[in-house]
Amino acid sequence: MLQPMAMPEALSVPPAVADEGSSTAERGVEELDLACFQHPSIDAWEQRIRSERPLRRETADSVTRGARYLDRLRKIVTDAGLPPSVALLPVIESSFQPHARGVANCIGLWQLGPDTARRFGLRVNAEHDDRLDPVLATRAAARYLRMLHDRYNDWPLALAAYNAGEGRIDRALLGRPGATLWDLADGHQVPRMSFDYVSRFLAVVRIVDDAPRACQAPGVTVASLRGDRR
Repeated sequence: MLQPMAMPEALSVPPAVADEGSSTAERGVEELDLACFQHPSIDAWEQRIRSERPLRRETADSVTRGARYLDRLRKIVTDAGLPPSVALLPVIESSFQPHARGVANCIGLWQLGPDTARRFGLRVNAEHDDRLDPVLATRAAARYLRMLHDRYNDWPLALAAYNAGEGRIDRALLGRPGATLWDLADGHQVPRMSFDYVSRFLAVVRIVDDAPRACQAPGVTVASLRGDRR
């Protein structure tokens, strides 16, 4: 059995906690689904993060850097109607480095490209770049992720589209309407990088948000959270 990821107390980050007054029906899917997804690829990434020292250190360092932002980011994403664990996505995107620069001129905590940033209300020009502002960038990323989830009604597909672009996922689904990300990956219809991106992120959520505890809420079953599209 995998043990909880042992990190010094200074490195730990409190998981998302629902308001005591909220019912399971209100919080079941909204708050627990990302920690409760089940797939062998997520298990494999969780095992790697726990057992491979460089990856373990990289993840712990990212979470530590993110500690200063997470309370605010969780509030922004939940206000947008997203699960609070979405706020952990910068662990994968930028290692929680607000000035990170990636490929295709993607910048900031959420690695938004300039066109996507403008599409969701950010100012990006030679004099000013809102992607470098953690709060503004998070609001834009939350709007984008909300749009993607509304489009696919499925978190693994929405996350894959955030990584690869919705056009890539739309094309993959043309020949397989109703397929899950796992189905598309088995058929080599999505980039391996995007499949690993989603699996790694969901493994991080399991570890940081303590999946064994989070998934024990009455009425929330792992079977109902496997990513099946309805």
